Amino acid sequence: MKSITSCLRAAGLGALLAAAALAASSALAQVNIRVGHGSAAEETLWLMKADPKVTPNQGKAYKLDFTLFRGSDKRFQAFEAGELDIATGSAHSVMMAAAEGAKFKVVATLSREGDKGFATKYMVREDSPIKTIADLKGKNVGINGARSSAELWARLALEKKGLDTKRDVNWVTLPFPAQGEAVRAGKLDIGAFPQPFAAFEEKRGGLRTVFTSQDGIARDEDLMVIMVSEKFAAQQPAALRAFLSDLVRATQHYVKNPKEGRTALVDSKMVGIPLDVFLGMKDYERPLDARVDVESIRAMTAELTKFGFITRPVNVPAVIDNTFLPR
Repeated sequence: MKSITSCLRAAGLGALLAAAALAASSALAQVNIRVGHGSAAEETLWLMKADPKVTPNQGKAYKLDFTLFRGSDKRFQAFEAGELDIATGSAHSVMMAAAEGAKFKVVATLSREGDKGFATKYMVREDSPIKTIADLKGKNVGINGARSSAELWARLALEKKGLDTKRDVNWVTLPFPAQGEAVRAGKLDIGAFPQPFAAFEEKRGGLRTVFTSQDGIARDEDLMVIMVSEKFAAQQPAALRAFLSDLVRATQHYVKNPKEGRTALVDSKMVGIPLDVFLGMKDYERPLDARVDVESIRAMTAELTKFGFITRPVNVPAVIDNTFLPR
């Protein structure tokens, strides 16, 4: 009997050791991906944290370490310092970074600005004397960062109406969440409002739209994109592909099940506006395949060059790599 008991104990110990070894092996197989993100137009990426069940590779092929950066400048600094493997950025800021020699690949698109979805709104107080773009001469215009998408679209719109964008307006940098109060308090004459901030301010009332990004660009273009460090892409291609495969799944889930997806984001505190406002807001176009639109990036880069935001040539196709996405 002792022999049988000993055998059973040994077998049990062996099974435990095997399970522990398997767990350790699984943990080692997971690649930690350090992700830096912002606070607007990135909902499909945030859903990967808010509702991991829609991402079957997460927790197996990779795990995510999210860090929120309110400003894109701090996010780029962390990315260039090697503290992040993946970072979000507006397509404009990403291409400007590429022109300055930063090394990365743009591997996916999270949202598009344009007529097919939401277009960023530039709003004033309801009682403001500003009725048209021409009325902005001498006024304070809110943007979220120097040389940002919000600034470029506004410059294009103002230029079309004959304003000198270097001398006729004052550019004031404030985070998007602060611009509503700044406009109401008179610190800004007009602010820039992407989603979900536009929906929130419209729900509050007291503001009205003077123009949108489409008055500047008049086309659909990639808004928020994902860039990956060349080192990470070279060393962890399987993990990157698994991550992007899950991003596509999260995007499709978010678009096809908007109530479920948006509720998950509010419940997880990834989005800080009331659920009823979030559910009712007009969303950006979300490319279901997450592929980067190379031609829209080419046109964008030409505009950045025109305004002097880019002063060196950029090989756009060399910066973009759609091959890590699911075929």
